[in-house]
Amino acid sequence: MAYNASNESLQLKRVNLLGLVFAALLVLIMGRIFQRQIIEHSSFLALAKDQHVVNEEVVAKRGKVLVYDQQLEAYYPLATNVSLYSLNVVPTQVTQSELVATKLLPFLSDITETALLEILQSNKVYVPPLKRRVEVKEKEAIEALALDGVYLRTEEYRYYPEDDLASNLLGFVNRDRKGQYGVEGYFDQELSGRAGLAQVEKSSLGTHITIGSRKVINPENGADVVLTIDRAIQYFVEKKLQEYVEKYKATGGAVIIMEPQTGKIVALANYPDFNPNYYNEFPLENFTNPNVSLVYEPGSVFKVFTIAAGIDAGLISPSTTYTDVGEVKVTDKIIRNSDLAAHGVQTMTQVLEKSLNTGAVFVVQKLGRQLFYKYLKDLGFDAVTNVGLAGEVPANMRPFREWPEMDLATMSFGQAIAVTPMQLVTAIGAIANQGKLMKPQIVEKVIYQDGAVAFDPQIVKVVFKPQTAQLVSAMMVNVVEKGHGKQAGVAGYRVAGKTGTAQIAGPGGYEKEVSIGSFIGFAPMTNPRFVMLTRIDRPEGMIYAESSAAPLFGEIAEYLLNYWQVPPER
Repeated sequence: MAYNASNESLQLKRVNLLGLVFAALLVLIMGRIFQRQIIEHSSFLALAKDQHVVNEEVVAKRGKVLVYDQQLEAYYPLATNVSLYSLNVVPTQVTQSELVATKLLPFLSDITETALLEILQSNKVYVPPLKRRVEVKEKEAIEALALDGVYLRTEEYRYYPEDDLASNLLGFVNRDRKGQYGVEGYFDQELSGRAGLAQVEKSSLGTHITIGSRKVINPENGADVVLTIDRAIQYFVEKKLQEYVEKYKATGGAVIIMEPQTGKIVALANYPDFNPNYYNEFPLENFTNPNVSLVYEPGSVFKVFTIAAGIDAGLISPSTTYTDVGEVKVTDKIIRNSDLAAHGVQTMTQVLEKSLNTGAVFVVQKLGRQLFYKYLKDLGFDAVTNVGLAGEVPANMRPFREWPEMDLATMSFGQAIAVTPMQLVTAIGAIANQGKLMKPQIVEKVIYQDGAVAFDPQIVKVVFKPQTAQLVSAMMVNVVEKGHGKQAGVAGYRVAGKTGTAQIAGPGGYEKEVSIGSFIGFAPMTNPRFVMLTRIDRPEGMIYAESSAAPLFGEIAEYLLNYWQVPPER
């Protein structure tokens, strides 16, 4: 075969070209290695560390909510914390899904076998817990099954040992550990404390490793909140309120009991209520505390404030008279007494005793808009009371310059103004407390890690002269002993009080054949131990307060006077 010089030269050129390409690639690779190993070493080291370091929140322990039990002479938790368990599965680790489903199903009430199998066979690394709040006995039973891919994790839950006791004033803690409603909502920051932080190194499998650094910021546990509520009284009041609501087939009811000299709330109850351990099983409206969050036209209980303002301003006295013809014309409208009767010459004491609308109008027309407004403002009807419960609202009271003549007249007997029960009981406390309006309080003290902060009694305003308060108190005793409040009386004591059967305002005017019955008062008259409001909402049929709220007041008042061993007055 003949030798071809040109072919040899071509092959040599190809070899040289491949060599150059290989050399260039080698230089490029070596350069990248040098860059990564030397130049970018610190950056990659930091990146690797970031991939293995996790900042984990260390949850602070939530403070307790405590009440005093006079019979036990000790504080008792209404809200505390308990360690329970959550039932978890890791589908990727479940080897016998049908067996696991069969074994777990008896512990699960809100899932079908088909749905459970779908979860177990999903081949996911994570699924939400199958069940929360698993108690110790269930936990031990599940662990005894020794099922692959099934785990029980310890979790701390908010726990209410008394179930529904004081639920409306307590509120609850939701799944995000946030306080909702009541004391839990109002004092959420104090109860929550401050979460800590743990910086943890993890392996590629996600488990904690023992080597490496661990930085910890310790949590600050929440404060304990001590309520002014008496546990025994609260229990009695709730049972009695439920009894009356069911007896009259009412839609609901409320009771507030307060110490007039301090403003401390001794009991606060609503019905219906709820169990905060299982709050998600109750309708939303059960969480609302009507005592602070809903306003209503109070009706004739408001006549007490109208009469007190008139006496304090020097415009009337208990013996001042007017002639009741059964009705009074205001602008072009007629206001009548609730009994539709004319009573002739009547004193102011008889106006309260017989609950005469015309008499209240007589007084308020002497007062006038500005002066009447001044007294209502001083009594706190223009603002919230700041009692210490979430969701409190002010009264629905417009500035006096916006009052038509008819509104001024009807406000004198508790219409054209809407207030909360808490505002009412606080205002009547000024009558019982020699004219001094106290700030109501539901919390006695807050106990922090480094000491306690007590809430001392606070005088908001001196509204009436002491003599005014004494005169009106005596007039209210007359209501109980001679008027519509007889069923609120307690043998051996002078009970001061006033009934109120309020109409319910609707979009087209007042609803027919429905009412809210209220009774407000205090005892004993000379040195009141308590002030109290009782309310029955929409009792079946047109039931007046003297037949519903008044006897409820009387039964609770008798219990209180015996419980505190208050000596009889006569």
